[in-house]
Parts: sequence; structure tokens; C-alpha cells
Amino acid sequence: MSHSITGRARALALTIAALAAVPVLAGTAVAAPAELYAPYARAAAQVDGAGTLTAAKNVSSSRRVGTSAYCIVVSDPDITLKDAVVMATVNAGSGTYSIDVRNYPTTTCGNATNTITAYTAYGTASNPVAFTLAVL
Repeated sequence: MSHSITGRARALALTIAALAAVPVLAGTAVAAPAELYAPYARAAAQVDGAGTLTAAKNVSSSRRVGTSAYCIVVSDPDITLKDAVVMATVNAGSGTYSIDVRNYPTTTCGNATNTITAYTAYGTASNPVAFTLAVL
């Protein structure tokens, strides 16, 4: 008894194999940050310890540029950071975590005028940690 594959069955098998390979070829997609509801802030961001922007309002990107140094890019051209109040808090439970922000150009972030520089620490040691910031 012989088994033969019809042209239609062969095409279906090849299509299924091709579709199964798409995720492998495409790689892992990075999700866009969620919209951050901050009605009284002109810009705001939630950033994880790796520097990924997880939620944002008028912030286009964030990145970790050192052990505990982060660059957060404000996308609204009407916000002049040097004249703004920037507040930040670490999103850590217990311990002596801290965050220090600069609302002026720094060499850490390429002297960009639309970029906030943030430094996080645990006690006196540099330590990456998630944080939230707001530009008022």
C-alpha cells in the first residue's frame, strides 16, 4: 500500500512549517511602554532597573548607561527641563535605596538638553533599581 501526498496537502504542510518558523526568525519583540496616567505632571516615567521604559507620559525613551546611571528623554518640545521641577522616587521595598536626578545636560547622557539623568544607589553603593519620576 503506497501513500502519496497531494499537492494541496504538501502546500498546507509547507505553510504550517513556514508560519511556525516566523517567531524564531523575527526574534523577541519589545513592547511599547504603557501610557502613564499623570494628570498633574507635564512628563512622567516608570523605569525598571535595567533601564527599560515601562510606562510614560511625554517621555520617548530611557536607557541605563552605567551600573546605576540612567538617561530619560523627554519628548515634549515645550518642556524646558532646566526650568522644571523634577521629582523621583525609587520603586523598592525596604532598605536605604535612593535616587538623585539632574534636570540639566550632563556628560553621562551626552549633554542633551531634553534628557534627565538619574543615579540610583543602595546605601552608599551604586545599585540599579526601578524608579518613577515626574516633571512638574
